[in-house]
Amino acid sequence: MKKFIYLSLIFLIAGCDKIENPIPVEEGKVDPGLCPEPVFTPNTYTKRNVLVEDFTGHYCNNCPSAAYSIDTLKANIGKQLVPVGVHVTSQFAAPQPSKAPKYQTDFRTAGGTEIKNNLAPTAGLPAVMVSRKDGFTSTPGRLNVYLSSLPTNVRSLLGDSPKVKLQTISTFDAATNRVCAFAEVEIMDNLTDDHSLVFMLLEDSVLDWQVYNGIGGKPSYTAGDIQNYVHKHVLRKIMNGWQGKKVITGGSVAIGDKIVEGATFVISDGSWRTDHLEVVAFVYNNRTKEVMQAYSEKL
Repeated sequence: MKKFIYLSLIFLIAGCDKIENPIPVEEGKVDPGLCPEPVFTPNTYTKRNVLVEDFTGHYCNNCPSAAYSIDTLKANIGKQLVPVGVHVTSQFAAPQPSKAPKYQTDFRTAGGTEIKNNLAPTAGLPAVMVSRKDGFTSTPGRLNVYLSSLPTNVRSLLGDSPKVKLQTISTFDAATNRVCAFAEVEIMDNLTDDHSLVFMLLEDSVLDWQVYNGIGGKPSYTAGDIQNYVHKHVLRKIMNGWQGKKVITGGSVAIGDKIVEGATFVISDGSWRTDHLEVVAFVYNNRTKEVMQAYSEKL
């Protein structure tokens, strides 16, 4: 019996030696040695910014219409509108081998696909979410809005007092291709729900192919295959996972409390133009999914 117990212990220990990474590593977690935490100055910005996520694809011939609508709104509204272009689906965003050399770039991301599948699963393209707010359509839980009502939906949120303030300080190290992003979240209201913080890394104004049906897009574009279409605010990476990190536990924070959180990512794709990078951070309500505040910073 003693021999059996002894052998069992040997096998148990040997089995334990094979366990790799029993505790998952948090995606995008910052190392203080690589990304020193910055010092934030008082945040005097008191407006609510609106996150507009545009689900698109280079083979979606209706998508330039949505992009132009968002671009026009951005030009009129300015900083309060935070656009993100999310390329999704194999039908509309996968490379098209039969069309080579056209449509060979894959702008899709794992995080963008998760957002589409979980928050706008039944929508075709283009599909647009406005701060992921429910109630803009007559269908409960349908977070993507109708393009015809996009300007009204966006403007309806601009006058809201933000429940949290948000500011970021981000850097790019050209020697290591490392992006370090930090955000300060300041509580401005009594929050009973949990809230999470997401860091997105974007590349703006990427020239590549796009199919267009000639309806509703930028007037300078003509119908057909556009070689140098300007893909704006392209989502390249969600640095801390599509669900982000919970930074607020409902009922445990007070007005005036401040939370600083960071994320990092090393760019390995040499085709990215690092002088066109942009960090978008936002805080959303874990229960309702609504984005309470967003912030955009060019690197």
